[in-house]
Order: sequence, then C-alpha cells, then structure tokens
Amino acid sequence: MTNSAIQLMQIDIESFGQFIQKLVREELEKIIPTQSEEKEFYTREETAKLLNVSLTTLFHWNNDGTLKNTKIGNRVYYSKDEVFSKLKQVS
Repeated sequence: MTNSAIQLMQIDIESFGQFIQKLVREELEKIIPTQSEEKEFYTREETAKLLNVSLTTLFHWNNDGTLKNTKIGNRVYYSKDEVFSKLKQVS
C-alpha cells in the first residue's frame, strides 16, 4: 500500500476551473487519436458516451442544429469531425 499526501491550498475558482479543463483536455488527447483513426462515423451510443450526454440530448442537439446527425439507411450516425469539434468546444 502506498502513502499519498493531500495538500490543501487556497486557489481562486477561475484557476481551479482552468486546472480541471487542462486535466480533461490531456485525458481527451490520450483517447481521441486512437479513436479518430478508427472510423468516420459514430453511432448514437458511441457519440453520447464520447460527449458524456444522454441520447435525448443528442436528439435535441440535432433538432436545434448544435450537432447534426447523418442517416444511413434506418440508422443514425454522427460524423467524426462533428463529434470531435463538439468535444473541443466542451473541453
């Protein structure tokens, strides 16, 4: 078992927010390159998981133009470029 230290310091909310954004961005950069090479389109479920939103949110985003989907046959997909563009906006 390893010992870990917790250090508390006073930090303003803006700096804390920037710190969290930096950590999230770094983690996304680890994930995005491997997934971006795999496919051009993502299913609704994959897109919702990547963006950490519900399928209902994706439905509303499509209706209001926030994130447009593409229908191929009877299935709904989201383009890789659209999804990653939205990921960059969120992070």
